[in-house]
Amino acid sequence: MSVYLHVTLELTGAGTARFVEVMGEAVPILESHGWKLFAAFLQRTGRLNTAIDIWELEDFDHFDRGIQALVGHPRFAVIKQGLDEAVQKETVVFATKAPFAH
Repeated sequence: MSVYLHVTLELTGAGTARFVEVMGEAVPILESHGWKLFAAFLQRTGRLNTAIDIWELEDFDHFDRGIQALVGHPRFAVIKQGLDEAVQKETVVFATKAPFAH
């Protein structure tokens, strides 16, 4: 059964471009370890400079495996620095599909 990882990231005013750049590096690394980017959004209303990523994972343990792979990647220091510059707040939520969803 798939588990969905819903990540909401509140970015700095100038951080959106940096976030997009850094995620361009992070996404392929995570996907090479089986994470699937189900959807990614940049809010146009509500709190501006907010990104929402929804990842499909195999199970709860897959989260830890993906994070360890990212941390162990040679480009991690650059990716982390970019995220540190761009992200003010991060909220991580795990979910499963509702029974009425297709």
